[in-house]
Amino acid sequence: MGKLYRIVIAFCVAFQLAACAGTSSIESQSKQRDSRLARMYFLREQGVLGALGGAAPAAEIKIDGKAVGSVTNGSYIFVDRSPGLHKLSVQSGISLAFETEVQVEAGRAYYFNIGVPKTGAPGMDLLNQAYAGGSGQQMRAQSPMSSGFSGAVFYSLDPSAGAAAIERLKAP
Repeated sequence: MGKLYRIVIAFCVAFQLAACAGTSSIESQSKQRDSRLARMYFLREQGVLGALGGAAPAAEIKIDGKAVGSVTNGSYIFVDRSPGLHKLSVQSGISLAFETEVQVEAGRAYYFNIGVPKTGAPGMDLLNQAYAGGSGQQMRAQSPMSSGFSGAVFYSLDPSAGAAAIERLKAP
């Protein structure tokens, strides 16, 4: 019983430390837009959890296998990449990473909202989105394991909705 108690306590401490991690970006967030590149915004809506002062674990983002930064509730980061096919990955807490691919074009902006995965149960999905955020069209996972065991997924937003969402969030 004592060993189980210590494991539970260690898990809770690890979860709390992960939740404390803030928004960070490896790339400069003040650079001018280059029309030869595609700009990708990664955002996380505040949701009820953020509005109440709570924090979900920071969502770690990778592009083509390389870390680009992390976002927490109510924040965003952006990166510029060359046109073409890119592999996106997001991992939150101790869950598996969610991986997908996206084709981007030069001079365009793309908006990816990070939220909880949809379960298929409409009432539960609405509750999860209100609680933790996650609007937009959920992107397709590269594998069923990625989709089924991920704590965070990407949602694609159309450019006008994405730009409006960015205006409501904390600048990086």
